Amino acid sequence: MFGVRVIFGGSFDPVHIGHLRMATELAEYLELPRVDLMPCAVPVHKRALGAGAADRLAMLELSIENNPRLGIDCRELERSEPSYSIGSLRAVREQTDEPLVLAMGSDSAAGLAAWREAECFADLCHLVVIERPDAAGRSAHWQDVVRRLRFHEVSDRAALSQAPAGLYLPLTLNLLDISSTFIRNAVTQNRSIRYLVTDAVERYICDNGLYKANLGGSPR
Repeated sequence: MFGVRVIFGGSFDPVHIGHLRMATELAEYLELPRVDLMPCAVPVHKRALGAGAADRLAMLELSIENNPRLGIDCRELERSEPSYSIGSLRAVREQTDEPLVLAMGSDSAAGLAAWREAECFADLCHLVVIERPDAAGRSAHWQDVVRRLRFHEVSDRAALSQAPAGLYLPLTLNLLDISSTFIRNAVTQNRSIRYLVTDAVERYICDNGLYKANLGGSPR
């Protein structure tokens, strides 16, 4: 299903194998040559970040260097103001006529109505909403949210390439129960994070003193 641009956003603080596996499965399912990870600069709906933009970008680059199906879109890191997805979607839309897909978890979709100019999203992009395998019975809420925002459900991935925006596709992937919060806490408590992040990211976190108590990120 070429001819579709897919963005998977997040703080990636730090990027872990759950992120990488999700993005890789997404590329495979949608039959795309690439999915772009888009790290935010200053998150609006989350607590302060533990690592700065340069460190989070470096860890992303290390994580995907051997995976041609994953790319990085750095546009939000180039802005000093808070990261609003609507601005990024408009910027991408100005650069391409391809259908644009924003991938997110069902928890994010449930809160989408609170995002800045959420009512405009359906004019700019499609949504792929990733549910946990155990989420049956909880999907009604987020689906109600995205429908109120004028997205229309499809069950066929090919439909995303046949319209510029305004559709949503529910998708269940093999999600790994890993969180960046757990990793940061483990580092602070001097516990191992091996196999939760790539070896290169583990070395980077150690070498740069990230997520240690009271450091607030890299000493650089």
